[in-house]
This record gives sequence, structure tokens and C-alpha cells, in this order.
Amino acid sequence: RMALFICLSFLLAGLLWLQLAKTLWMFYVFAAFYGFAHGGFFALGSPLVAGLFGTRSHGLIFGISIFSSTIGGAIGPILAGYIFDVTRSYQIVFIILAALSIIGLILTASLKPIRREAE
Repeated sequence: RMALFICLSFLLAGLLWLQLAKTLWMFYVFAAFYGFAHGGFFALGSPLVAGLFGTRSHGLIFGISIFSSTIGGAIGPILAGYIFDVTRSYQIVFIILAALSIIGLILTASLKPIRREAE
């Protein structure tokens, strides 16, 4: 849970930093923050599911999680492009992503493993 919180914090910091980025080195800083966060999400997915729900239905739950992420990854760029077409700016997109990161931080803070008898 703490590792997920750290990854979300890095993602949020990167998105906020991106709003200030005007020079190439500032974009490199964003890329480092985003890369750390995104890589962490991939590494944490399976252990997080196992820690929260156990291993009995791990494959099913992890599969649903990955499927949901894939749908978001497919729809997100289309919506971002639409918002850009309407507003001529990506700023609203990044503000929405930052808000979603904050929601993720709040939800992550409330995560508790499901109590189980035996697996």
C-alpha cells in the first residue's frame, strides 16, 4: 500500500511539475517522475492484488484489473485528443489527471486487506 502511495505521489508531482515545464530539462524531470511512477504501477500490480485479496482468485482479479487499465489506456488518449481539439490546450487534461491522482491517493490511504480464514 505504501509503495502504491509513493507511486501515485510521484505521478502527481510529475503532472504538477509538467504545468511549470518550459525548457527541455524540465521535461526530463517530468519524464523521470512519470517513468518511476508508471514503472512502479506495473511492478506493484500483482503483489498488491495478492496482498489485498489473497491468492485464491488472484488470476481473475488481476486480469480484471489489467483489463480495466487497458480500457482506460485506450479511451484516455481519445478523450485527451477531443479535449485538445475543443480547447486547443492539454492543460485541462493534465489537471483532470492530477485530480484523478489525488482521488487515487485518498483511495489508496483507505485500502485494507480483506480478512480471510485460510487459502
